[in-house]
Amino acid sequence: MDTTRTARRTRVKIAVSIAALAAGSLIFTACSGSSGSDSASKLDGTYYVKDINGTSDLGQLVVKGNAVSHHEYTCDGVYEKPDVTSTGEFNKDQSQIIWTVAGEDSRNERIGNESVSTSDTSISVSGSPYIRDNSDAGKALLDGFKSKCEE
Repeated sequence: MDTTRTARRTRVKIAVSIAALAAGSLIFTACSGSSGSDSASKLDGTYYVKDINGTSDLGQLVVKGNAVSHHEYTCDGVYEKPDVTSTGEFNKDQSQIIWTVAGEDSRNERIGNESVSTSDTSISVSGSPYIRDNSDAGKALLDGFKSKCEE
């Protein structure tokens, strides 16, 4: 009888240990899987900066997940095909954009890696703040650019 009780206790301890390990791995998987996708989706959207690269052009940054595209518009082409387009992606901790395809325009400065900082309404790329298009500041920036272009 003592052997039966010992074997039974051992099986119960093993089962409890396996259940605890399984629960722990689920918790770690859930935590690690959600953090990257949540932070990327929070940044999704369109952002603008005026006077890009020292010109009077409008810079547009479009974020979809970890993918980033950058477009530059003159007054003549603000709602048409952009004059300059570059594409890239965020690094793992979203502290840099790694530009993978540079635009063909000689003014294009989107090459290599650029440092990034973010807030709820803006993304700063190498110190230049791009403002979310649906924020009050973003709407004012776009309205100002449209007015300047109509002159």
